[in-house]
Amino acid sequence: MSEKTSSDPLHDLELKISLLLRGGILFSGVMLLLGWLWVWWEKGDVIGTFTQYDPQPLMESLHWSLVMNDRALFLSFLGLILLVSLPVVRVFLTAVLFVKQKDYKLAIAAFAVFFTLLGSFLLGIEL
Repeated sequence: MSEKTSSDPLHDLELKISLLLRGGILFSGVMLLLGWLWVWWEKGDVIGTFTQYDPQPLMESLHWSLVMNDRALFLSFLGLILLVSLPVVRVFLTAVLFVKQKDYKLAIAAFAVFFTLLGSFLLGIEL
């Protein structure tokens, strides 16, 4: 078994994937925190006055936040969408990594998981 060196292109790709995921989590966390703090600053304690939950489709909520110029809510939604999409991106990049390693059985399995995740998200979102 050969030891991976820092000049190995596959090792570099694995490192880039991990840095992308770490950066994505930090960026989405900052977006969520800023959005929530902004909502709290503008509207006060929204959770304390929360009495009834009315489910709304994601696209309707995003459209409403844009129409009402509610940038704080829109920023929070973007952070949440980014955070939820990171595992899907991870599975896709892992599949690409398997293709580059010429491990086609694992690549097919990873792509199957990717399309299953993508399909489940698309089926679960009311547009």
